[in-house]
Amino acid sequence: MSDNILSIGQAGLETSDARVKAMMNNIVNAQTPGFRKSDVSIKSFPMMLDQAESDLESRTSSRAMLPKVNGVYKNQSHGPLFKTGGATDAAIGGDGYFVLQGPEGEIFTRDGRFTLDQDGKLISVSGNYPVLGKSGPIMIIPGSKLELAQNGSVLVDDVETDRLRVVLFSEPKKLESINNTFYRIPPAQNNVYIEDENPRVIQGYIEASNVSVMDEMMEMIYLSRIYGVDTKVVQARDAALAKAMELGRPAQ
Repeated sequence: MSDNILSIGQAGLETSDARVKAMMNNIVNAQTPGFRKSDVSIKSFPMMLDQAESDLESRTSSRAMLPKVNGVYKNQSHGPLFKTGGATDAAIGGDGYFVLQGPEGEIFTRDGRFTLDQDGKLISVSGNYPVLGKSGPIMIIPGSKLELAQNGSVLVDDVETDRLRVVLFSEPKKLESINNTFYRIPPAQNNVYIEDENPRVIQGYIEASNVSVMDEMMEMIYLSRIYGVDTKVVQARDAALAKAMELGRPAQ
């Protein structure tokens, strides 16, 4: 037979642990361009009060009151833009994603750190994935003048040769993260996109991570206090149960 107070304390420790893991991943990637912070969704007692009340008659309300991790999702708020001056670097001023050719199909990113390989193909700095335009992988003649227009047009020596693909998702939170900055559409998901025909591409800039280290440190302080409270609840209840068992033993 489980103890309700111990169960609540354990659930609190487990949710705090999940939040700490997400927070540490955020801090580690605070300087990764295009990184999206992870947020943990917690289903807590206030959100489940109605369910607890409805279960009261069957004496199962204590289980419904337990805080529970609903899942971890990527916060899709934009990060700040900073200037690099690089001709192959680009940022998106809206909600879209660049399209790249991954090992198993199209992948998507906000990380606009691009470069040219030895054949003149525009590729991502991280992963060396080809950047896709309307006509396929974008090719640049080595040594030529490159301009990325605001509408995504690729101008080589002032002549438009292609146009960067920028796509929009109706539910970007459902994208599956590959390595924190690259995403793909999960299998069996209808997270379809539309082509952004009027994007705002900014050459010479890249988007930084949307992680605020200060906010994460404040969250760490808060979680350490919550963790301490949950630990004391478990320890106090454990001591009380041990004492009760001791009192319940027959005298020798």
